Amino acid sequence: MHVAVYCPFLASAVLGVVAPLLARRLPPATATRLLVASALVAAASSLLAVGVLALTLVGRLPTVAAVGHWSAGALGSASPVPPVVGGVAVTGVVAAIGRGAVVAVHRARALLAARAFCRDLGGSGGQLIVTDEDIQPVAVPTGGGRILASRVHLAALPAAERRALLLHERAHLVDHHHVYRLVADLAGAVDPLQHRVRQAVRYSTERWADEVAAAAVGNRAVVAGALARSGLRSAGLPPRTGWETVALAAGGPDVVRRVRALLAPAPSQRPVLVLTAVAVVACTLTASLHAQEDSERYFGPATSTAGAPQAGDAAGGR
Repeated sequence: MHVAVYCPFLASAVLGVVAPLLARRLPPATATRLLVASALVAAASSLLAVGVLALTLVGRLPTVAAVGHWSAGALGSASPVPPVVGGVAVTGVVAAIGRGAVVAVHRARALLAARAFCRDLGGSGGQLIVTDEDIQPVAVPTGGGRILASRVHLAALPAAERRALLLHERAHLVDHHHVYRLVADLAGAVDPLQHRVRQAVRYSTERWADEVAAAAVGNRAVVAGALARSGLRSAGLPPRTGWETVALAAGGPDVVRRVRALLAPAPSQRPVLVLTAVAVVACTLTASLHAQEDSERYFGPATSTAGAPQAGDAAGGR
């Protein structure tokens, strides 16, 4: 098994390093789509690579060999992967599946809690629900989507900034930012090397909503002011409850950096960065295909050996 099987790990590490740069330098919508697609490919490729490495060790077990119809002895003698690497890979597969399951279950529970909360408040999908509870304005992606806001919070904002904030929340729902975040969270859970990708996607989706609101209002400074006021006020609110972990809010991560971005000109497309990221993804896919071919070349002879008669059997048959 050649070095190609390890290339997806390198690609994930590179993606983790460049993700914050892409989130800051590219238009937010482009950055989000590119990061999520790259994260999905890199995570799937890394999981495949870890699985192949783990199978070189687990495949030597008689029970597994019987299921796979190959010779455990032949597989062990021909293995190009040290047992310690195979053991680490087995641990990695179990950990990846466990982390992914935890994220999926946690997100499902939060969505169910959010759905129950919105049902108690009433209203239809996409509707603004004003509550007396002191919470920052949030977009809740369940039941057609809801925008929740407190009377006190909205009253503290000038009319233009209030409109900008609500446009920001609506953009989260319309552009399905919760889906991008879920995919990035799952990819990061399966592949820990992508931890910074998860953070970058959270930032880029917030910036995406910022830019949508700025385009609708026609004044970037107004949106910046709304974010600054909302962020300052939200800092003093109590910790989030379970359902709020799936909510998307203007007072999200890196408010100061986002305000600065809004006070600067809108970001432009940077083809070099986009092409670089696409090239990394393409190399990852190519490496995964080579790793798959290597595994077939490795397991093929062991499978043939399992089906061939042993020397003792041949002698006894004469």
